[in-house]
Amino acid sequence: MRIERVVGSSFNEASERSRKLYGLGVRLISSARVGDIHELLVCTDVADIDDDDAVRCASSAGVDFAEALHAEVVASTFPKRTPRTKASEARATVSQKPATESAAADQGAAVGIDAAADQGAVLVGIIRRELQALEMRLSGGDKSPALTDQKMALLEQGVSSAYAESLSAAGTDPRAICERLIADLSFGMGQRTFGSRPALLIGPAAGGRTTVAMQAAHLVAAAQEVAPVVSAVRDLRPGAREKFFAIADAAKVVSNWGGVADGSLVVDGGAYSSVDLQNPPKEFADYDVYLCIPAYLNRRAASVWLNIAVPLAGVIVTHWSDTEVPLGLIAALAERQLPLIGMSVSADPYTPLVLADSSTVMRALYQIMSLALADRETEHE
Repeated sequence: MRIERVVGSSFNEASERSRKLYGLGVRLISSARVGDIHELLVCTDVADIDDDDAVRCASSAGVDFAEALHAEVVASTFPKRTPRTKASEARATVSQKPATESAAADQGAAVGIDAAADQGAVLVGIIRRELQALEMRLSGGDKSPALTDQKMALLEQGVSSAYAESLSAAGTDPRAICERLIADLSFGMGQRTFGSRPALLIGPAAGGRTTVAMQAAHLVAAAQEVAPVVSAVRDLRPGAREKFFAIADAAKVVSNWGGVADGSLVVDGGAYSSVDLQNPPKEFADYDVYLCIPAYLNRRAASVWLNIAVPLAGVIVTHWSDTEVPLGLIAALAERQLPLIGMSVSADPYTPLVLADSSTVMRALYQIMSLALADRETEHE
């Protein structure tokens, strides 16, 4: 008995060829399609075989075909791997070692980890210096090492290369860079119009948009001395309706689902994705559209929403924290000259939205900018 490989352009052609070559008693083992070729593996008894095969066939005379095939498979398989040592056995082995050997091994492992960390830090430093040198060569050598190092710090914070170049033109002083960024955010322009018309909030799912809708309604209602009313366009996601009403009840606002009620100050646009907003509906003309975007979103993910076709009246940043200022996200807003309207600093929907002002954002930006540039100067030295 031996296993042969027969190929053909189709299964029928390969089968016919196997019967012609090895007779009608040929047995099919497997069939596979490889590109334009059909491959068959067949098992057959032939007369013109070599000595080894003759011995094998003689020894298997009278043996069932399934048993013979199993023997062939077992004979051609790889040897099994040595089983892993059980955890209990490993612990027992370790416990039998002298204390001095264990201490020496632990010390050696700690030294190895420290050495690996040092090598990693050295490698990172070499790569950064090479990137700086390459950038200086590409720019014609007209940049000082300080400016190049400063741009690298901005890039590490998530600022785009083009906008980092623009900020570097303000000099090396962190305050001057922050002032340039604050000027591009144009706070007053957006806040003067916030609340004059119903605000339609859009943004990523699970980014705090519904909570911001309640917080913004309280802010506008207090300024206009009216009742806080929030509506939500129909959202077909499972549990969206129940979640909306639960948050509205916690915020103590008048809520409406599935349409825009009269007197609505804020509309939760949870049903609109970034793809839907590439062709905005006509009813968007009746609202001021504000983008709610979480502070933890990276610049690439945020750009999907910042580049939508809908004209944005401003941006509200959710999950805001002065200790973790999203410099890359703020720079992306400034690069597009989008007004920063406010920040949501609490998960409590009853807490009013915090309006953004230049002094508050300046303090937060200056803190993160100083730390970033100081770290780069330390690494450069």
